[in-house]
Amino acid sequence: MKLQVEEALKAEGKQFPFSFQKPAAELGDVDAFPWKSHDVAVEGTFWFDGNHLVVQGTVHTTGMYSCSRCLTPVSVDRNATLSEVYGTEAELPEDILPYNGEYIDLTETIREILILSEPMKVLCRPDCKGLCPQCGADLNQGPCSCPTDSIDPRMAVLGKLLKN
Repeated sequence: MKLQVEEALKAEGKQFPFSFQKPAAELGDVDAFPWKSHDVAVEGTFWFDGNHLVVQGTVHTTGMYSCSRCLTPVSVDRNATLSEVYGTEAELPEDILPYNGEYIDLTETIREILILSEPMKVLCRPDCKGLCPQCGADLNQGPCSCPTDSIDPRMAVLGKLLKN
């Protein structure tokens, strides 16, 4: 996932489009992520601003996640923003990444973007009812046969106060 940047260095301000699609396995060790067996598509533009190379675009992939409430498999389309600045100076500021002058390798950057934008919680639908905490039945399919009037034994003492 490399960008040839030699032409951009000769044409300050001219934008160069790019796009590619590769298997997620080419990003390195991604076995722990739901998008590991899908393709990663990247598209965007890069240009030389006179001092640095600016790369902007989007990263797209799909993954099979489990609903956080009922554990149903859910396919999630992932879109993340790619926005980086690259330079060749000996001492670069923290927000500017180094490159070798001929090409920019986006592989590690794309991997980091996908990992850092991993959703914290995935739901099969916004009103997912989840699983019954007692019997494990999927409450989206209908109510279970567990009693609903059971009281947590730790809170039973508070119930006595209400009766008085």
